[in-house]
Amino acid sequence: MTARSAVAAAAWSLPTYLLLGYLLRVPAILFADGYDFLDQQFQYVDPAWHLATGGAWHQPWEWIDGLRSHVYPGLLAGIFRGLGWFGLEEPMWQLRAVRAVHAAISLLPLGLFWLVVVRWRPQARTRMPLLLFAGSGLLVANGVQPSGPALGATLAVAAALAVHGPRWFPLLGGLCLGLAFCCRFQEALFGPALLAVLVGQRRRGAAAWFAVGCVPGILLQGLLDLHLHGAFLATVWNYVDGNLIDGAAAKWRQQPWWFYLVAGVLPVLALVPPWFGAAWRRCVAGARILPGAAAAALLHLALHSCIGRKAIRFEHGALALLVAVLAVGLAAVATDDRWARWHRRALFAVHGGWFLYASFWFGNAGAVNAALALRGDAGLAAELLIVDGDATAIGGFFYLRPPADRTVSVARAELRERLQRSPPAPGGLVVAVREPLAAGEVHGLERLEPVGSFAGMFDLRRGDRRYVYRWR
Repeated sequence: MTARSAVAAAAWSLPTYLLLGYLLRVPAILFADGYDFLDQQFQYVDPAWHLATGGAWHQPWEWIDGLRSHVYPGLLAGIFRGLGWFGLEEPMWQLRAVRAVHAAISLLPLGLFWLVVVRWRPQARTRMPLLLFAGSGLLVANGVQPSGPALGATLAVAAALAVHGPRWFPLLGGLCLGLAFCCRFQEALFGPALLAVLVGQRRRGAAAWFAVGCVPGILLQGLLDLHLHGAFLATVWNYVDGNLIDGAAAKWRQQPWWFYLVAGVLPVLALVPPWFGAAWRRCVAGARILPGAAAAALLHLALHSCIGRKAIRFEHGALALLVAVLAVGLAAVATDDRWARWHRRALFAVHGGWFLYASFWFGNAGAVNAALALRGDAGLAAELLIVDGDATAIGGFFYLRPPADRTVSVARAELRERLQRSPPAPGGLVVAVREPLAAGEVHGLERLEPVGSFAGMFDLRRGDRRYVYRWR
């Protein structure tokens, strides 16, 4: 028996591994409702629902100024239309079906990772690396949650793994990265590192195929922008101009250059004392086996560390590639001393905890449940008055489904004057954010009938509390 056949015999078969990967995503499909960040709902799900049905949505300024691609919302709209053909209309179950489709797409990087450790760079011990990569909460969140950045990260990971394969696999990698670029423009930054590694390995044919593979995605985005905005790649240049030149990104909280290192790389790799040495050896070994993945992740992290606006979700693709590198290193480094065992336990604790979060956390539950409670309410035909919030405080028009966007924002300090000057129509709705309305704040409090109060999961954030009233 050859070494490769011995590895294949010890590993799960590819169908078994993909089935395991999908089963690990089933809890997130069923229970990870809501959204973790506002853009997921208001920049992707709501526009997709509007494209699919023509339903009302609150149009963010990025869409008005032409900074957002229609590619991912168009794909999601197609899924919504397909679900409509089957008569699935309830919002929560629609999104569970959407997550099931995304989970199937997320099996692509899992299959490529299996090829890496079983076929292309066969390792003696494969089950633990395979399990870590399939079950990491980071990979589950990327693979299941519907948003452009999440799908872009999944496709970028697939691209970086594919370039390590023979024959036509670099072409597949280019195709994946081109589509990732359409989902989130920053994913294009993985490309130079992958191309440089292929050239450095003297795989010039693979480099050429990879470059050719990127072209269809670029053309798709460019021609769609030409049709919708009148210029090739208009949304890309608008995005760069709006965020970097005009400084739109600067209005958000800024982070120091080391943010991604401390908040992302070190915990994801468990690269901390007292098992730092064992962790580092595994990272180095994995980088030798997956140099393209390591280089792409480090370049992406380095470039984004130079930008003040930072969030861990911006680097999910790069961090997932580091998980792949470390997982291969787990198999490649044979030593298993005390600190190596503790590092392995720390890794599974970190990624297991992330798995529980990605699988069972209901993001922004207060806002979403408030929207679901008001869905179809006759009061939505009039103004929806939101106190200390804006249209994004009501959980998403996908859940609310009003006849039109009639949300009106008012500061709590100005509410009394607003109700005196222009009271809501009878049956109109008022939503208060964070705190319920008090008698001193409202003119004619007796005319406000409480409809319900809604809080986030375990009521951990005041910002996720919603108090709904009806004007009588």
